[in-house]
Amino acid sequence: MPNYRNSKPELSNSSYVPVIKNSDTFYGGSQMWFPDNHVFSKDYLIHNYGCGTIATADLFLYLALQSSIYRSLETEIAFRGSTQIYSENYEAYVRTINYQYTKTKRYVAVFGTRIASVITDYSDSYGFGYKASWRIKLTYYDMLDIMEEMLLQDIPVILSIGPNTPKPWGKKGISFYTIREIEYPENTDSITVVNPNTDNSLSEPNELIPNTQVIKPPIKKPYYYKTSASQINGHYVTVTGIIRDDVANQIMLRISSWGKLYYINYEEYRDYIESYGDAFTSSIVRIRKIY
Repeated sequence: MPNYRNSKPELSNSSYVPVIKNSDTFYGGSQMWFPDNHVFSKDYLIHNYGCGTIATADLFLYLALQSSIYRSLETEIAFRGSTQIYSENYEAYVRTINYQYTKTKRYVAVFGTRIASVITDYSDSYGFGYKASWRIKLTYYDMLDIMEEMLLQDIPVILSIGPNTPKPWGKKGISFYTIREIEYPENTDSITVVNPNTDNSLSEPNELIPNTQVIKPPIKKPYYYKTSASQINGHYVTVTGIIRDDVANQIMLRISSWGKLYYINYEEYRDYIESYGDAFTSSIVRIRKIY
């Protein structure tokens, strides 16, 4: 298992794509913001099958937020001349991305190969220099390596939790987690430390000794991962960070889904691929900067 203890494979912007809706700021957009009361409407398709379209649209916005050189005619629909993104503008922008690029389909949604092609075509049309491909049959370590490579280059990773195979309507899936801290009383003990750059030949530190400092030990707040959603499959998410969690002794993927920050247990995801999914539909879009 790779050791990410000393590296930080994560996006540079901890807010990812902040979308403001009803005075709340969301962690990326959500397909659930689109109405589904008209079964033959485009909004209905986005609401029910548009997670790949959301992930693609958010990717373009993230790049545009990091540098103005990645702004486009499409992303300006979301920005409206500002650096903030409001939900009503965001929704108009997603409709444009869906209409011009992803073209979300009923039942089949958007294939990973289609998302990769869209990203490459979009980049080519504006001269952004990115090339995308849908990777299949990735091993445990190869997938981690590609995700780390992309995140360290500040490129979000679109990841699919594919359907059950060979029963695409099966209900088996993985869990999404949130972090919950365990609170306990603050440690009030303190210690006196002598500055090591001075003469500290006296046997015990004393408040009368110059260059001493009274410090309190850091307060450690243990935490746990709480299940927030379960049996998730047939869904795209965006990976924004990889956490080698020494407390949980697991590799956790920090993700954006439905406008919220969640975590995926990487071991559970790989077990799902082996047991219920497949390495063709459960995979990632690899994006490289080629010029």
